[in-house]
Amino acid sequence: MEKPIEFGKFIHGLRKEKKYSLKIVADKLGIDISLLSKIENGERQLQSHMLNGLSELFDLDYKEMQIQLLNQKIENDYGNEPFFIESLEKYLRTVSK
Repeated sequence: MEKPIEFGKFIHGLRKEKKYSLKIVADKLGIDISLLSKIENGERQLQSHMLNGLSELFDLDYKEMQIQLLNQKIENDYGNEPFFIESLEKYLRTVSK
């Protein structure tokens, strides 16, 4: 399975590439500079409500960003659970009915 994007490093790289300050990106995401810094340093996770601003600011595909964010959250929260795949399959059967 493909490793999910580490959003903190990803945002930091994009921000540096575009030469955007922390303030510019934080304002676009609707958060303060200290939270953005924590996200970039891997101390906090990006929240889904921030994706729209991120995709607009860096001209990224919103759907792909949401999929990657969900993949990262799944990996972080459930990656080591022994019955995760079985549970997910059961859930998918339930919601697809």
